[in-house]
Amino acid sequence: MQLFKDYIKKYFAKVAKYYFETINGTKDEPKYLHDQMLDEEYSVDMTYESMSGELTRVTADVVAFDSPLPLKSRSVISKASGNIPKIGLKYQLNEKEMNTIRILGALKNKTKQIVKKIFNDVSNCIFGIKESLEEAFLLALSSGVTIIKDENNTGHGIRLDFNVPKSNRFGVTYKWDNIEAKPLDDIRNILKAAKAKGEYPTHIWMNSDTVALLCNNNQIKTQFAFNLNFVGKDIPLLDESQLANVLKRVLKLELRVVDRTFTKEKNGKKTVVDGWTKDMVVFTSGTKVGTLTYSTLAEEENPVDGVSYAKPNNYILIGMSGTTDPVSRKTTGQAIAFPILQNVESMFYLNSMEAQELDPIDDNSDSFVTIWGRQLNTIDVVNALNGMGKTTSETIKESSLITKVNKLSEEDEAKLKSALEIG
Repeated sequence: MQLFKDYIKKYFAKVAKYYFETINGTKDEPKYLHDQMLDEEYSVDMTYESMSGELTRVTADVVAFDSPLPLKSRSVISKASGNIPKIGLKYQLNEKEMNTIRILGALKNKTKQIVKKIFNDVSNCIFGIKESLEEAFLLALSSGVTIIKDENNTGHGIRLDFNVPKSNRFGVTYKWDNIEAKPLDDIRNILKAAKAKGEYPTHIWMNSDTVALLCNNNQIKTQFAFNLNFVGKDIPLLDESQLANVLKRVLKLELRVVDRTFTKEKNGKKTVVDGWTKDMVVFTSGTKVGTLTYSTLAEEENPVDGVSYAKPNNYILIGMSGTTDPVSRKTTGQAIAFPILQNVESMFYLNSMEAQELDPIDDNSDSFVTIWGRQLNTIDVVNALNGMGKTTSETIKESSLITKVNKLSEEDEAKLKSALEIG
């Protein structure tokens, strides 16, 4: 249809760029976190590398004249690498919809309406790609691993592990839905571990479910009341801004709340999935955490005859083409791009619902303690902890011992299990 050819030639490139800018938001306030928190990086060979390591700076020594300079060790660098996955989707105008556009073309002053109908799927393709990148980024940020499951994805499942150190992963002393929970203490435990590595987190990330638990937590509410010089027991439920105030004043952490779901479609069936890993709290040093690594699509360098192309940004390629039998117009969106976390040594993770708890059917004897579903001799656990450099008294109470175990990182938990021969 000549109408389509004329409009594509005149408007396609401009409309694609306009839709991208509209979807992406203004330069001052991007809509997507992956645009705010990742720097674009081009990959020639369609592979990515996630670099991490002990990147802290050490001080220079004061030396006497005519003395040799002391030798220092360089940072230990590790990396996770792999191929950047391709993402894409397609929409189609059927014969009936094309006839509607043809009829509009015969009327006067309908240019804006025609452009919208012809190019609406351009917007859908750009939106779909940006949504996929945002989902992948939020899963990576909230867990250190991006997993796109087969059952939700037409094509192949994806798993990218950015190798966050187990020494940067922690549980809590009490699950945060427990009345005894001490989240400020749990967070201080994280900050102490970070400081020992020369890291100083500035931002704390969580979803609204975790925010709700903290807003109703006794330790948080008491701290908020103390900040206001309030004396009394009936402290009302806090709101998000009040919680943010406590975290900022007491721990110097900026609260960022992430609430995002994503609609997936497979075989015509739509499902909604969460974009944030359940119960996870994340600590970052600043808001730049990685790269959006992209490469060049084969079709960009080898264009197909009869297809019109437009690039609304560095990595998205939009194509429009026509088919016959039946007559239709197809719009495709493609990208070789993916969010990649960098320097994960500086990121710390806390699972707000991961904690060993007192066994209610225990005999209340401090001679034994139940952890990881096993009843163990308290002395054996104490000796194992002391062997790890975690000074512990032999007269420690069961509840205090469980609290001490809960403060361990995943790395130290694994060492303790090994020492106690727990599989």
